[in-house]
Amino acid sequence: MNQIRIGILLISVLFLSCDMVTEKKQSPNVLIIQVDDLGYDDLSLHGNPHLETPNLDKLGKESVEFQQFYLQSVCAPSRAAFLTGRNFQRTGVTSVHAGRDFMNLEETTIAEIFKENGYQTGMWGKWHSGKTNGYFPWDRGFDEAYYACLYNYWDNTGLLNGKPIQTKGFTTDAITDMAINFVAKKRDKPFFAYISHLAPHNPWRAPDNYVKKYQSKGLSDPMAQLYGMIDNLDYNIGRLLNALDENGLTKNTIIVFMSDNGPWVRSYRFGLTDKEWEMRNPSGLRGAKGQNWQNGVKSTLFIKWQNKLMPSKTKQITKIEDLFPSLTRMCKIKIPDSLDLDGIDFSPIFKGEKVIETPVFFANHSPKGTSFENSIDAMVTASTPLTETFKSTFIFENQGLAIRKGDYKYVQNQDKVQKGLYNISSDSKEEYNLIDSIPDKAKELEKELENWYQGILKADSFNMPVLQIGFENREFSQIYAASPSSLSGDLINKNHELENWNTVSDSAFYKIKVHTPGKYKVFLIHKMEDYKDISFSVSTGVKTISAQLLDKGNRDFGTLLEGESAYWDDFDNPDTFKKEIIKSEIGELQLFKTDTVLNISPTRIKDIKNNRQLIAIQFYKIK
Repeated sequence: MNQIRIGILLISVLFLSCDMVTEKKQSPNVLIIQVDDLGYDDLSLHGNPHLETPNLDKLGKESVEFQQFYLQSVCAPSRAAFLTGRNFQRTGVTSVHAGRDFMNLEETTIAEIFKENGYQTGMWGKWHSGKTNGYFPWDRGFDEAYYACLYNYWDNTGLLNGKPIQTKGFTTDAITDMAINFVAKKRDKPFFAYISHLAPHNPWRAPDNYVKKYQSKGLSDPMAQLYGMIDNLDYNIGRLLNALDENGLTKNTIIVFMSDNGPWVRSYRFGLTDKEWEMRNPSGLRGAKGQNWQNGVKSTLFIKWQNKLMPSKTKQITKIEDLFPSLTRMCKIKIPDSLDLDGIDFSPIFKGEKVIETPVFFANHSPKGTSFENSIDAMVTASTPLTETFKSTFIFENQGLAIRKGDYKYVQNQDKVQKGLYNISSDSKEEYNLIDSIPDKAKELEKELENWYQGILKADSFNMPVLQIGFENREFSQIYAASPSSLSGDLINKNHELENWNTVSDSAFYKIKVHTPGKYKVFLIHKMEDYKDISFSVSTGVKTISAQLLDKGNRDFGTLLEGESAYWDDFDNPDTFKKEIIKSEIGELQLFKTDTVLNISPTRIKDIKNNRQLIAIQFYKIK
């Protein structure tokens, strides 16, 4: 009898179907806790010698712990996979910024499915699946949602169901408060709650009492800040679980805990030394966040359902996409076949049934190709717009990919390893490349990986987002300049701005959908030293407006821009929003429902300056 089968039998001992429960027959609640950049070893339960995580340790001991649970190596891809039950590249997500983190609007989220089945749904914290109208969490199935600006850990600003609010104190505390209030209010009906913490993503900052605690252990300031964040996270998870107890909800709540990717080695101000990195990762897993090695893609997964699941450990290979079909099945919710999920339902293992393991596929968050849209070829990055020409160069052999199937993992184009084969069961640290020892196994997995990748290359993959204007008759719409569908001239797209505006032939094109036709007042948000000598046009091809860039003193940039630390002079201080950022009115533009493309281009510009940045286009509906 293999280890997986033993785990299945142990788990099944206390699994009861809802029909066997004699108490109140309300559908089970679902509580998802996802944290950001938490490594597999960032728990005292997993052998970390300095971290104190008593609440998570207790949760782990009361849960089914999946010891071979995988996700993607960075945040937006993992979140898209969780929300849709599909591989992230099929959802339109191909990066973490520049519009390439937006999840296709055609996707159905797990929140929408639960909501359609009578659940009250809530989400608080990091979203990272789109940050304009139509893509927000309250547009994707959540009744209540707090979209937190990243990564401000004190007095966070954000949007609660679209309305600006500012929290008080440490952000992890504030997010937890919102979740606790929700479960207390909704305890009489089943709920689906998704708590998505920012911590411990950098910048590593923690309340002083937590930092001093780890400094007193002799740890450096960077490590004390990081461990203080994780310690505070553990405290808040304990508060949340206590709130379930106090409201009599623990017995009927499925609790899920996981990360979104592996650990990162540094904050923007400081990093860990090699010795500290080894101390943080006692299991010695290879790699880090952003890599397809084990330490980049392996995560903790705890699932607790009191009196239904016996605390145990399983080596069943599972992936983040599997949570969608598994949780819906556990709650007796049917999902339509049309969703075409990549995840499989692993819940039968809780009943002692065998679940056939399927391969787990990994991909670097940005596909590798050659762009011919820009004469500056060296500028092809994770922010380059995904044009059809660019997509045609996404050749399998050049991609950073991996596959885990059974004992083996095949990796290609990761660091200096062009092709690697590893027996994870006997070599969890991926130290011994078996590519020459077992060539047939390597070729088998490489072929399966290639077939999967070719299946990904289809119409709904690798697309830039369609930006919504007048969505649900909202008066304010915003397009981030760094989310174009294509560019002309020598424009360079960055994570948070579009720069290198130097000639009148420079143009940026955006896919749009106009929900509410009519006249809109249009503003450009920009950072251009010589803006007074520049004029811009905004055009749909049917109507065009243009104007000189002027500063009339309007400093209302909106919550999301003002809360974006990329636009602060001091990454730690939201009060340092760059004074050089200007809001210029271009004019009134008539929009029609038939408009599908927006074009932004200078009509007057002189001299070449490298740092002219366009940040956003804002639309205000004229009543």
